[in-house]
Amino acid sequence: MARWLVGLLLVSGSAFAGQGLYSMISSGNYPLPTEMMQQLEQMNDGVISEFEADIENGELIYEFKMIDPQAKTITEYEYRAIDGSLKEREVGRLKGDDKDELAGVLVLQQNGLSLSEMLTLVNEENSGHIVKAEVDNDLGISYIELEILDVDGKHQLAFDIENKQLLPLLKWD
Repeated sequence: MARWLVGLLLVSGSAFAGQGLYSMISSGNYPLPTEMMQQLEQMNDGVISEFEADIENGELIYEFKMIDPQAKTITEYEYRAIDGSLKEREVGRLKGDDKDELAGVLVLQQNGLSLSEMLTLVNEENSGHIVKAEVDNDLGISYIELEILDVDGKHQLAFDIENKQLLPLLKWD
């Protein structure tokens, strides 16, 4: 009984957090994540490989991970969404467990694409808000794993980088 109650609290807390995030993003008071991505892409070497929107202490935060294949580094950024100010920046070296993400980034680079361009395409096909995106490569397919938030909750999708389309076989809820 106690486990069931804890599980219920975790699920309902997660649903509430998702709806709070949806309300904040839908308010129109914040720049779109793709706008901040474009600025980050122009100011830095490398390719954004990951994005996540989150609420920390009642504040909307955009988190980005950027891979620079030439320098073999990963830089993580946290920005306050309301004013675009940098909250935190961490630089690290690429590791062996980053190889799938790096393979996806290399496909983006080879095709002259950026994560912001790909997410703009996804936004044209969906009515929700992208709250998480991660470049990946599996079984020879480079794709972006997405989490879309709408009034009904969160949905996960996969978007093929090379063919610029949703992967129906990797669509799950």
